[in-house]
Amino acid sequence: MDSPARIRLYQYTYSPYCIPIELALRHSGLVYEVVDLPTGDPTAVIQLTKGEYYQVPILEDLFSHEVIFDKSPSGDDVPRYIDNLAPLMKLFPSEVDGLHRIFLHYIEGECESYSFKVCDAYRDNWIKSDIERGLHRRHKERKFGLGCIEEWQRNIAALIEGFHRAIQPFEQVLADRPFLTGERPVYADYALCGVIGNFLFPGNTGLPENCLMLEAWYTKMRAGNFRSQLDEVQLAAQEQFGERADQYGKSHILADVSDVEKAIASLRFRPGTYALDVATGAGHTAIYLAEKGFHVTASDITAEMLELAKKQAADKGAKIDFHEHPAEKLPYADNTFGLVTCRTAAHHFSDPAAFIRETARVLKTYGYLVLIDGTVPDDHVEAAQWMNTLEKLRDPSHVRFIPPSVWRKWCVDCGLTVTSSQMESFKMPDLNWYFNVANTPTENRKKVLEMLAKAPSSVRELFKIGQEDGKIIWYWRRLTLIAGKI
Repeated sequence: MDSPARIRLYQYTYSPYCIPIELALRHSGLVYEVVDLPTGDPTAVIQLTKGEYYQVPILEDLFSHEVIFDKSPSGDDVPRYIDNLAPLMKLFPSEVDGLHRIFLHYIEGECESYSFKVCDAYRDNWIKSDIERGLHRRHKERKFGLGCIEEWQRNIAALIEGFHRAIQPFEQVLADRPFLTGERPVYADYALCGVIGNFLFPGNTGLPENCLMLEAWYTKMRAGNFRSQLDEVQLAAQEQFGERADQYGKSHILADVSDVEKAIASLRFRPGTYALDVATGAGHTAIYLAEKGFHVTASDITAEMLELAKKQAADKGAKIDFHEHPAEKLPYADNTFGLVTCRTAAHHFSDPAAFIRETARVLKTYGYLVLIDGTVPDDHVEAAQWMNTLEKLRDPSHVRFIPPSVWRKWCVDCGLTVTSSQMESFKMPDLNWYFNVANTPTENRKKVLEMLAKAPSSVRELFKIGQEDGKIIWYWRRLTLIAGKI
């Protein structure tokens, strides 16, 4: 038998203030029901609040019979009520309170000032009843003056351009982290979904073409898969590498494990040390470790990759235990491994900070993490945004390259001591080969080539973009970070 609803939400479906509340309820795990009010008719709200309030959203707690609406100066009574009922959501974490307030002020001010006008200008797309159209007009003209809707219709192009400009800064924010303030969504993420949802509601508007990170984030937020066993990013990686596993065999560029050999040379591990290779892919690193006498466990999120790794290990006589699971949740006991490796994979992780926390947990005292991945220097913000955009076009499972300072901070926060952090150039010898490995769609290949042709001088210099023998080449900045539980 289904559980009875705990919460009833009264809303306008198009409202930038209601969309985030319905989305938060959907992700909270609370059982709820929705009452969609007629456009512009607050009668039900006035009756429910006994004349104290006329706006939406309104919550009715069907257990306590309490009616919740925004009474406080901060205007966040409704989402805080949800947060109190579902504390694991952590919509208002105290550690990011200042940044969170800044985001909310900007979203609910600058961004919303454009979104609702665009939505209302296209109201004939979504208001079909003459009565609702009249109520909507009365409500808007009381607030914004006679003829406001016609004025917005005349200025629609400028309003759309203004909204695109207002949300542009979030593209850079989301290039550096998965959500607005860090590794988990907070209420500002939901509020931004609200104004974007309001802007898109008429059905004939869209996000800017250069906002790939924002679009991916919006899709992830709407789906809510970040709270499931595998989130949307992990599922995308699983699908991408499952389909392309056959591209990562002996001839792949990662088959050269000299970077791993160099990284562990000075660590002086004893024979038989237990090692874990996270996101092993085709198993190149795991096989090398097994051949060097480590007792190796290798994991990956993709079954097809693990099958390829098992075959390659069997061909070389390497004894390895293989397990399928995400990097962000390691199913091993505390203090299990003397070495954890992760090579050229972390830019696909949905929550790399969680990976570091899990690594610190499963490492033994005096154990080490060896992390190798693409990166962008801390002071190259433009280059980071450019490269993340390009890589996302080339490979949809790409998330972002983490700057060295962020990796170091995550390690220190988890009690690990960073003993080495080195960056070097790593040649990518043929763009077309990388297209083929990732099965990049034709349209995205064109966009990547356009980006390369128009790359800013700072980007071109950092990545050494050029041509050799008719092939487009560039150089990744590869980070090798070693951190110990010492």
